[in-house]
Amino acid sequence: MNGFISLVRSLRPYKAEHWLILCVLLYSFMGVLRYYVPSVFFNVVVTVCGFGFVFLIIKNAKGVPLCGMSGLAYKFLLLWSMCLTFHMFFIADVRSTFAEYHGITTWLLAFFASPYFLPNMVPFLLLAIRGDCDFDFRYLWRVMWLMCILYLCYYPVSFWSMTHYSWSFDVPGALWGEKGTYGDFISNSTKGIASLAPAVIMIFFKKFIHSRYWMCFMVAYVGSILIQVFLARRGGLSMSLLYIAAVWGMYSLNDKSASKIKLVALALVSIGLCFLLFNSMADSFFSVLIERGTEDTRGGVEQGFYSDMKSDEDWMFGRGWFGRYYEPAIMDYRSDIETGYLALVLRGGLFYLVPYVAILILSFFNGYFRSRNLFCKSFAILCLMQVVNLYPYGWPAFNFYHFVVWVGVWVCNSKKFRRLDNIQIAEYCF
Repeated sequence: MNGFISLVRSLRPYKAEHWLILCVLLYSFMGVLRYYVPSVFFNVVVTVCGFGFVFLIIKNAKGVPLCGMSGLAYKFLLLWSMCLTFHMFFIADVRSTFAEYHGITTWLLAFFASPYFLPNMVPFLLLAIRGDCDFDFRYLWRVMWLMCILYLCYYPVSFWSMTHYSWSFDVPGALWGEKGTYGDFISNSTKGIASLAPAVIMIFFKKFIHSRYWMCFMVAYVGSILIQVFLARRGGLSMSLLYIAAVWGMYSLNDKSASKIKLVALALVSIGLCFLLFNSMADSFFSVLIERGTEDTRGGVEQGFYSDMKSDEDWMFGRGWFGRYYEPAIMDYRSDIETGYLALVLRGGLFYLVPYVAILILSFFNGYFRSRNLFCKSFAILCLMQVVNLYPYGWPAFNFYHFVVWVGVWVCNSKKFRRLDNIQIAEYCF
């Protein structure tokens, strides 16, 4: 207990990035409390965190820390983002929005709590980072450790939700504790897990952290995988397994002492054991996952998106941060689409999608092939995973995962970081 209190006390902020990290932390933590606190309190906290994040970036902006092709793509992304923001405030008809939210105060509350605006502000955080290596990574790791502890503590609550919530595929929306849809069940039982899961990013940094701490992160990671299997979360499960494979592959390829034949044999044995386990539990633990695995839950939505996005202007420039498209299945307009690539096109068109993806790919190339340490290579893999994750899932969100990804963009493009060896990285960042 004393260790936990000391950990919390060590998070006292005194630098700009500390405040930025805390804004994301509190925003994520409110995902756990969403169904346990008054909605007014929830909205106020997430609004303050969102507004604070944007304000801190504007206040501490020092210029673009990237150079070369990455810097060019990043500048274009920021310029187009500012154009979209200007359009939203000064050109789009916001009077109807004011009327909908009954005034400027509630409008701002909904605006900064919105999942459609804040995610697009995350790339701006690089403006508040100096061009040198002046970033307090140790503070970030302590926050990650705190998130892991909270994540493990939330397991009992999550399992209680899963075992005590009665749900059905056929009954329309229901309240907590009542019989509802599968979507209601997912939303109520996994909100906290979805918010705190980015702590598992730390499994990439096995080389630099104590094995005891790394195993705690692995326990949290395996726990999240089991919950995703139970809830049949196909996208999250597939990406979780892919991350495991990426970590294993990265360390194996960079371990000169490891026998490649033994590694291949170990991989084949692991795949075989997973296959046998899956078959043995196909009718029990994995039954819902198998049922969901054959469903096409994205095709109809994507078809509706393609049908409504008919003009070249829509595809080139998008429909703005709060852009909508008509969804025939619900016979109404939607502001969200689960496919990451299409979400970026909906917001800012190809003018936003192309530089966004280009930055991540260039960062992967620079961080993995032009670095001397596993620190940059780990961030490079995270950047590549974000590109992979954009289809059919992984739309940008305001959370710790995307925060760390864009910190990774900065690391991968920093010549100073790429020149350091593993020993120097351990001394400087851990």
